[in-house]
Amino acid sequence: MDLICLCKGVEKDTIINAIKDGADTFEKVREATGAGTGFCGASRCRARIEALIEDNK
Repeated sequence: MDLICLCKGVEKDTIINAIKDGADTFEKVREATGAGTGFCGASRCRARIEALIEDNK
């Protein structure tokens, strides 16, 4: 298990699946998965999510 969003418990595979389903921006991944919506306001996960988007285009 590779957690990307610690606040919401969103795993890497969940984010990659969302990207493959068309979530091609941070905002779309956030909407699709809930990642980045926790108490930290994405300060801990945004960079990792954006890197996953770039790597999985």
